[in-house]
Amino acid sequence: MKISGYLSRLAALGACLALTSALVSAAPKPGQAEVTRVRGTASIGNNPAKVGDVAGPGSVIKTGADSQLDLNLGLNGPDITVSADTTISVDELSFDDAGPETVVTTKLNLQAGKVAGYVKKTSAQSSYTVVTPTTTAAIRGTTYLVTAEGDVYVWDGCVDVQFQDRRFAVCAGQHFDPRIGQVVPNPLPPVIPPRVQPPVIPVGPVINLSPVQGSGGKSSGEGSGNTAVGGAK
Repeated sequence: MKISGYLSRLAALGACLALTSALVSAAPKPGQAEVTRVRGTASIGNNPAKVGDVAGPGSVIKTGADSQLDLNLGLNGPDITVSADTTISVDELSFDDAGPETVVTTKLNLQAGKVAGYVKKTSAQSSYTVVTPTTTAAIRGTTYLVTAEGDVYVWDGCVDVQFQDRRFAVCAGQHFDPRIGQVVPNPLPPVIPPRVQPPVIPVGPVINLSPVQGSGGKSSGEGSGNTAVGGAK
């Protein structure tokens, strides 16, 4: 009887340990946003931002005048561009790849300025939201631009926008205008996410390593995407 009781307690302990191990392995993992490009001045927390720096959950990102910061969020994005004079915090950034589909949770709190991004298609359980003082934009598989005033611009896919207890579906080629509380045509040219811009392929002998200059004096990497970010009202 004593041996039987001991074995029963041992089996119960083993089951508890197995359950605990399963729960730990299934817990979401913290994500990170890596700086891929800095133009002008930008900071993460109290430190100047530079390429290779990482912003995790709880980080506050700020950019100065005439500045821009590009970030790669990995499984949680992949990419966002933080425009000039912007303050944005990373409220949530996690992923769970233990199941058949990776589940990501991304929540950005845009307090001032503009943020543009490209979000790849995610699982139905995933969430990616950009919160402003007036709107909440739920984004999935979309190229978007959101302003702190509540504007939401969409170039492909759809964004679910919550505004004053109402919900709006803002889809490709549309813009949610919070000033009139309506979905209208998108007036901006398409945003090209920084990580998916076509590479500049030199033709003939390479003379130098400086960016290729266009007729407008801008490098080929500063295409319509940057124009769109700076052009939002």
